[in-house]
Amino acid sequence: MPTDLRPFVVLGFRTTHEALAAERVLLTSGVDAVPVPAPKTFGALCGIAMRIPPDQEPGAIAALADAGIKPKRRVTIEDRVSTS
Repeated sequence: MPTDLRPFVVLGFRTTHEALAAERVLLTSGVDAVPVPAPKTFGALCGIAMRIPPDQEPGAIAALADAGIKPKRRVTIEDRVSTS
C-alpha cells in the first residue's frame, strides 16, 4: 500500500474529555478529524490530539468555538497517508 507524506494541523486539548468532545464536534461538522497521540512538544496537555487537513482548519476552529472548546496548542506536521 503506497503512502505519501502530507501536511496536517494537529490541535491539542487540556483534557481527554475535551479532546473527545472536540472529536465529536469536528466529525459532526464534517471535518476530517483523526485522533492521534499528542506531539511531545505539547508538554503536559492531554495525550490525545486531533489531526485535521490544513484547508479545514478555519471551519474546525469555528465549530469548536461554537461548542465552547478552544484548542490549547497547534502545530503543523507531515504525516503518512495511504494513496490507494
